[in-house]
Amino acid sequence: MVNANEWLDEKIPKLQRAQATHLTICRQCQNGHTPYQNGCSYCKNINPNNFSNPPKYQFDNTILEGELDLNDFVNLQYLYVYGVGQDQDQQQKLINIKIDKCNKLTTLQFNNLPFSKITIGENKQLIADHNRLKNQVEKLTNMIRNIKDFSLGDIKAATKKMQEENLEYQVAIIKSKLTEDCQLLLETLLEAQQEVLQNDSTFARKQLEKFKNRLSDEITAEEIQELLGKIVEINELEVQLNNLKFQENK
Repeated sequence: MVNANEWLDEKIPKLQRAQATHLTICRQCQNGHTPYQNGCSYCKNINPNNFSNPPKYQFDNTILEGELDLNDFVNLQYLYVYGVGQDQDQQQKLINIKIDKCNKLTTLQFNNLPFSKITIGENKQLIADHNRLKNQVEKLTNMIRNIKDFSLGDIKAATKKMQEENLEYQVAIIKSKLTEDCQLLLETLLEAQQEVLQNDSTFARKQLEKFKNRLSDEITAEEIQELLGKIVEINELEVQLNNLKFQENK
């Protein structure tokens, strides 16, 4: 695992970045190997950690951490960043990806990355949203095709995870338009909603209304209500999951 920007400086000099149209960063080689394998003809003939063919760049057997600033890639059209499997040790550890100046970007695909910390321009929000929804549709389709292999709890857990992803993404989009102080207010608002759901006290409700009023000049009432409504839905799914687990353990 290496620091993302240091890795980028080593692999693609700044003067060459404007030429790049494709950038792929993967945990495994094209033949599906997670680690480097001497017996793999692909691994043997092409160094999987330094494969590039400008203007298309591909780097395999790579795990990055920290921030990845791609704003020098002004002609970038395709960006793919992947880990592999469900093991967290095999996932990319990026906490921030900057692509707000990549105005020619048309395809944006991530695997298990923190969407809430991706810095994107407005024209990329739709691309990221499309890919997020596409991934969710694929997961649902897989569950439907193999419905006999899934319990009601599995389906509710998958639904809850998707709702959490949608909430996280929506919060990130709204935060991108707010000052730092208002971002903190938004976080406090969401925490207040959780407190109301878990401890329906008069104080908690007053706090919720206070933060809603303080944000009313920055966020529309509809946006606030949609965020709070999603938290309610996630909480209800959590309650249902806990009830199912309780019944199964009887």
